[in-house]
Amino acid sequence: MTAANHAAASTPGARAGSSSDVPSIVFICVVLANTLVLALTNSLWLRALLVLPQALLFIGCQETKHMCVHGTFLKNRRLNDAVGTICAAMFGVNFIAYRHFHYLHHHSTCTGIDPEGRLYSLSLNTRLIWLLAPVELPVISGYINWIGWTMVPAKHRMASRLCFAWMLLFAVLIGACAREACQALVWAYLIPLALFAWFDFILTQAEHYHAAIVPASNRRDTGSITLDIVLPAGLGWLTLHRSLHRVHHLDPALRWFEAPQRLREDPNASPLTCMAFLRRWLAGGPRLWLCGPHASPAA
Repeated sequence: MTAANHAAASTPGARAGSSSDVPSIVFICVVLANTLVLALTNSLWLRALLVLPQALLFIGCQETKHMCVHGTFLKNRRLNDAVGTICAAMFGVNFIAYRHFHYLHHHSTCTGIDPEGRLYSLSLNTRLIWLLAPVELPVISGYINWIGWTMVPAKHRMASRLCFAWMLLFAVLIGACAREACQALVWAYLIPLALFAWFDFILTQAEHYHAAIVPASNRRDTGSITLDIVLPAGLGWLTLHRSLHRVHHLDPALRWFEAPQRLREDPNASPLTCMAFLRRWLAGGPRLWLCGPHASPAA
């Protein structure tokens, strides 16, 4: 069965949740406004003030890409996919390839055929890998593009090629900015992208931290192998509640701004604070591809 056949497990049909696009539109406007100020201002102190929020908004853009894959960021499917394509290109990812890669992840989470497996099976068992997060970012993007492309059905190959063309155009635009507006590029994109990589690394590590890997025939309730990380007030909105991963796996059709309420309503939820997970991560080491419930602590 291909990833396309798993779409029903990940992509909503008729959604029972909120039909409002206002929160998503407000988020896009905030990202654009912050980017423009960083690019156009000559004030060093203002850039220093806004560069950290820009990095957190990039986490939100990463989650926008993810929500667009599930068709839940915007109601209009074409507009939803256009936004997803743009956000994916920001991180060097082909949106259509990622969609099918991600569908299979939902269908086979933490099993032998989960496409995320090779990323973690090759991971270095050292906490110092955190320092390499900005370097690791293009490696992960390249892997997703490579594996995801093989999962794209023939009828979606043209759409995938168009995504690749947009990625090339985005790269040309970045090159033009580097030539004509280098400082604007550095402050609005490159520094936030590096900071984003360090912050998002921890959230990504938390998603299925030290979950045991089982054969594909032994699928489990994904709620038992995912974590919810509660961020400090305000950061959840900037990151589109990307850290509430258990909530998302239990209901992939849920819209991002509905996730906190769903967490509060779940009597079985056991969310962790970011600091609590960070302490667990520092004690247990990086997320690996394990054949048992726990990893040996890393050096």
